[in-house]
Amino acid sequence: MAKNCTPLTEKVLVSTDTKQALMSIKEPGERYGDVIDRVLQDRKRQDFITHLDKIAAGGDFIPLDSDPEYAALKKEMRSESKHRQAGAAVR
Repeated sequence: MAKNCTPLTEKVLVSTDTKQALMSIKEPGERYGDVIDRVLQDRKRQDFITHLDKIAAGGDFIPLDSDPEYAALKKEMRSESKHRQAGAAVR
Protein backbone atom coordinates (compact mmCIF):
# COMPACT_ATOMS: atom_id res chain seq x y z
CA MET A 1 0.00 0.00 0.00
CA ALA A 2 1.32 3.45 -0.87
CA LYS A 3 2.53 5.52 2.06
CA ASN A 4 1.49 8.81 0.49
CA CYS A 5 -2.27 9.04 -0.08
CA THR A 6 -2.16 12.55 -1.54
CA PRO A 7 -3.81 12.70 -4.97
CA LEU A 8 -1.40 12.78 -7.87
CA THR A 9 -1.25 16.19 -9.50
CA GLU A 10 1.84 16.25 -11.72
CA LYS A 11 3.74 14.13 -14.18
CA VAL A 12 7.51 14.22 -14.00
CA LEU A 13 9.54 13.21 -17.02
CA VAL A 14 12.74 11.35 -16.22
CA SER A 15 15.37 9.59 -18.27
CA THR A 16 15.39 5.82 -18.59
CA ASP A 17 18.46 5.68 -16.34
CA THR A 18 16.69 7.71 -13.65
CA LYS A 19 13.60 5.51 -13.85
CA GLN A 20 15.77 2.39 -13.49
CA ALA A 21 17.57 3.94 -10.51
CA LEU A 22 14.20 4.70 -8.90
CA MET A 23 13.01 1.14 -9.59
CA SER A 24 16.13 -0.25 -7.93
CA ILE A 25 15.36 1.50 -4.61
CA LYS A 26 11.57 1.22 -4.80
CA GLU A 27 10.01 -0.77 -1.94
CA PRO A 28 7.06 -3.10 -2.60
CA GLY A 29 3.82 -1.10 -2.74
CA GLU A 30 5.55 2.25 -3.22
CA ARG A 31 4.78 4.62 -6.04
CA TYR A 32 7.57 6.52 -7.70
CA GLY A 33 6.38 9.63 -5.87
CA ASP A 34 6.85 7.78 -2.56
CA VAL A 35 10.41 6.89 -3.55
CA ILE A 36 11.14 10.51 -4.45
CA ASP A 37 9.62 11.67 -1.14
CA ARG A 38 11.82 9.20 0.76
CA VAL A 39 14.95 10.30 -1.11
CA LEU A 40 14.13 13.95 -0.40
CA GLN A 41 13.60 13.23 3.31
CA ASP A 42 16.95 11.43 3.43
CA ARG A 43 18.58 14.42 1.75
CA LYS A 44 17.00 16.86 4.23
CA ARG A 45 18.17 14.70 7.12
CA GLN A 46 21.71 14.52 5.71
CA ASP A 47 21.77 18.29 5.07
CA PHE A 48 20.72 18.88 8.70
CA ILE A 49 23.43 16.52 10.00
CA THR A 50 26.00 18.29 7.83
CA HIS A 51 24.83 21.62 9.22
CA LEU A 52 25.16 20.36 12.80
CA ASP A 53 28.63 18.97 12.03
CA LYS A 54 29.72 22.39 10.73
CA ILE A 55 28.41 24.07 13.88
CA ALA A 56 30.16 21.51 16.08
CA ALA A 57 33.45 21.85 14.18
CA GLY A 58 33.51 25.63 14.23
CA GLY A 59 31.73 26.34 17.48
CA ASP A 60 33.16 27.75 20.66
CA PHE A 61 31.35 25.71 23.28
CA ILE A 62 31.37 25.80 27.05
CA PRO A 63 31.39 22.42 28.79
CA LEU A 64 28.03 21.55 30.32
CA ASP A 65 29.67 20.62 33.61
CA SER A 66 30.55 24.29 34.13
CA ASP A 67 26.85 25.25 34.03
CA PRO A 68 25.41 25.38 37.59
CA GLU A 69 21.88 24.44 36.47
CA TYR A 70 23.16 21.40 34.58
CA ALA A 71 25.34 20.39 37.54
CA ALA A 72 22.29 20.58 39.86
CA LEU A 73 20.19 18.46 37.49
CA LYS A 74 22.98 15.91 37.17
CA LYS A 75 23.32 15.72 40.97
CA GLU A 76 19.54 15.30 41.35
CA MET A 77 19.48 12.51 38.77
CA ARG A 78 22.31 10.67 40.56
CA SER A 79 20.42 10.98 43.83
CA GLU A 80 17.22 9.62 42.29
CA SER A 81 19.14 6.77 40.71
CA LYS A 82 20.66 5.82 44.07
CA HIS A 83 17.21 5.86 45.70
CA ARG A 84 15.82 3.61 42.95
CA GLN A 85 18.71 1.20 43.31
CA ALA A 86 18.30 1.13 47.11
CA GLY A 87 14.56 0.54 46.70
CA ALA A 88 15.18 -2.31 44.29
CA ALA A 89 17.63 -3.91 46.71
CA VAL A 90 15.06 -3.79 49.56
CA ARG A 91 12.41 -5.75 47.62
